[in-house]
Amino acid sequence: MNEVVHNTLWVTGHFHLTVATSVALTFFGITYWLIPVVTGRVLTPRMNKLGIIQTLLWCVGMLFMSGSMHTVGLLGSPRRTAYTTYGDHPDAVLWMPYHVAMAIGGIILFIGVVLMIYNVIASLRAPKGLTEYPIGEAMDAEERTPGYLDRWGVWIAVSVVLILFAYTIPVMEMMGPMHVNSPGYRTW
Repeated sequence: MNEVVHNTLWVTGHFHLTVATSVALTFFGITYWLIPVVTGRVLTPRMNKLGIIQTLLWCVGMLFMSGSMHTVGLLGSPRRTAYTTYGDHPDAVLWMPYHVAMAIGGIILFIGVVLMIYNVIASLRAPKGLTEYPIGEAMDAEERTPGYLDRWGVWIAVSVVLILFAYTIPVMEMMGPMHVNSPGYRTW
């Protein structure tokens, strides 16, 4: 896979998908929760609605931008280059619609950032009050978690078993001679 996507826009799209989507959305959610809690302000229904709109704008913008980066990267478009058609090469000309889609996604993302800044300022200027954020309802005695599920050892063992299951085929390929003229890996 590395030979196909190395130094292409696929790498940039992957980075944007993993960091700029999941991490940024997590920070947005924490901000919408943290500002009212720290400042003692009320999260008004209008700000809640604008927060949902901002989150959806971010997701749609990232879908356009990151999705286009992934696709055009698989088609061979390099990263870290200035605009060029490489002498009107047919492959490079085919990349242009994806670059336009990336630009559209970037514009949508910029609108999402502006809306986020507006929401932060509006949250800081919201009326004082208390907003309840129920984390979870109190559990009754008969609904308690079984004691064995509260132990780290159980969860570490489950994780190890799942990892071994997930990597069985790659490990078997590394240990045995699966390829013509390729000796298997020997530990001793």
